[in-house]
Amino acid sequence: MRPEIRAEIDRVIAGFRQECLRVLGETETLRGRLPEPAEGWREYFTRRIYTALLKYKEEVEALVEAHLTAEKRARPQP
Repeated sequence: MRPEIRAEIDRVIAGFRQECLRVLGETETLRGRLPEPAEGWREYFTRRIYTALLKYKEEVEALVEAHLTAEKRARPQP
């Protein structure tokens, strides 16, 4: 695997991790200030984290495409 691909994977994972930590860090503040959402707090925060994950979907797709392209180029042609 090319080092650039590995670096991009690390960046995407770190970004998603940071987003999860940010959302979960808001739980105490929001639960203290707002009424409980109709779906409940568990579903509310789960949905927010899932939505954050979807933001990274295109980046993950681009990573996979770049990796597959690099593999294809690296294979000797018959």
